[in-house]
Amino acid sequence: EYAAMSFKRHNAGGNVYKGGVNNQYKQTRTDILMEYYLAYSKELPSIESKLDVVAGWSYQQFKTTNNNFADRTFDGTVVNTPNFPFDIPENRMLSMYGRLNYAFKGRYLLTASVRRDGSSRFGANNKFGMFPSFSAGWVANKEGFWKQNSIVNTLKVRGGYGVVGNDAIRDFGYLSTVAGGLNYTMGNAGVITTGYAPTTLDNPDLRWEETTQANFGFDAQILNDFSLTVDLFNKKTTGILRPIAIPGYVGVTSAPVANVADMENKGVEVELGYRKRIGEFNFSANGNFAYLKNEVTYVASDTRFINGDAAFQSMGPVTRTQVGQSYNTFYGFQSAGIFQNAAEVANNKNGAGGLIQPTAKPGDFRWVDTDGDGSITDKDKTFLGSSLPKYTFGLTLNADYKGFDVMVFAQGAAGNKIFQGLRRLDIGTANWQTRALSRWTGDGTSTTYPRLTSADDNGNFGKMSDFYLEDGNYLRLKVVQIGYTLPVKMLKKIGGTKLRVYATGENLLTLTNYTGYDPEIGGGVFGIDKGVYPQAKSFILGIQLQFQFHKF
Repeated sequence: EYAAMSFKRHNAGGNVYKGGVNNQYKQTRTDILMEYYLAYSKELPSIESKLDVVAGWSYQQFKTTNNNFADRTFDGTVVNTPNFPFDIPENRMLSMYGRLNYAFKGRYLLTASVRRDGSSRFGANNKFGMFPSFSAGWVANKEGFWKQNSIVNTLKVRGGYGVVGNDAIRDFGYLSTVAGGLNYTMGNAGVITTGYAPTTLDNPDLRWEETTQANFGFDAQILNDFSLTVDLFNKKTTGILRPIAIPGYVGVTSAPVANVADMENKGVEVELGYRKRIGEFNFSANGNFAYLKNEVTYVASDTRFINGDAAFQSMGPVTRTQVGQSYNTFYGFQSAGIFQNAAEVANNKNGAGGLIQPTAKPGDFRWVDTDGDGSITDKDKTFLGSSLPKYTFGLTLNADYKGFDVMVFAQGAAGNKIFQGLRRLDIGTANWQTRALSRWTGDGTSTTYPRLTSADDNGNFGKMSDFYLEDGNYLRLKVVQIGYTLPVKMLKKIGGTKLRVYATGENLLTLTNYTGYDPEIGGGVFGIDKGVYPQAKSFILGIQLQFQFHKF
């Protein structure tokens, strides 16, 4: 990259001083990967076995170097500033691994592996982690006692256990790094001196985040045309890595990284397929369904919960991680309808005779006093729903007949909440969605959407509450493709072997009650929609042409 700036300066006598500045910036990224491995394979016909063994060693390094250089000219004199190189922290990983595959008589299958990974992102006490895994399978239909039948044609039973590690954190997150630019007055003369100070806390015990998974399942072919796959899984993640909040009085400006929580995922995955050929007509269908239950099983011993990283404007964090709940569950105030008139506001009294919501007016939310203390405070916040879908599902259809082909793919999710935060709370004149037209405007006009007011003393819009949460259920027609392939004999004159014309449509239809831009939100946040640009509906026309060239 290159940037230049020139200027002229006039003094009181009219003399002109000409000058300029050339700033040059150069960035170099170096990625190094070294991989060495030894593979051994052996057929053992005498015992009807096959053995495969692999052992290896690898090294990876990622480094970025920046250089700044500047030339300044004043009155024709060139002043060179030094070349200041500085490095973005590098990341290194060293790994050793081994894997064994063994098959006996084609029906008893065993795989075992182990790897030892070391990452520069962890402290001296825990740079390396050990990650073993194994799986076993049994092809039951190859046993002598298995009788061929038209109901269950093939059956394979399998199970496995394994551990994987995660080091996806910033480089040198375990160190108390030092930064400059911190001015301080030293001595009685009041001289301001530029100082350096730690920006975060060190953590030499920072370690790998580990995920352990055990699964059991089977694959079967049924009634000749159907295939069925079922998997039961139990996945436990320990030592979840994330930045943690530090009180301001500690004096650091950057949140340190720590192993803060454990969680468990249990569920089942089912896939059912069907394939049939009738003359020149081919048809196949594959559907999948998954159920997931997520639960936090541990948080750091010095706290009961961990607030979510994603803060929404003046609300602050809108999610919380706590034992017994899903990871990053939405947390806020629960509403119980809307005050319809002044009498309802006046009757909203606590045991002492005072008002539970003294600033409320007709048209405001009635908040649930969850702790029963007769007032609405932060202690009344409660868990409002999970951003993680309980159910995911998909369907793929394929068919072809005499050169014509069609493919349809749909997917969806259900059982989750989305924080619909499309409106800017810090801008009073920001646009409202059209659903605000059905807001409360008088007794009986609405029980779900409060009055609009610039004061908002009741916190109808300024508080994190279930008002912002909507069901994230959706079913989307992701891809539809229709094509036609010309007969080969029509292409011989031009030397072609295949010519296919096709039309594709993507994101053609979405069935959902979500009022935001897209229920399939992205942006790297847990179900918090800040107006991420939605997936576009698109149409594509294309031609696939293949030629076969002969060597003369």
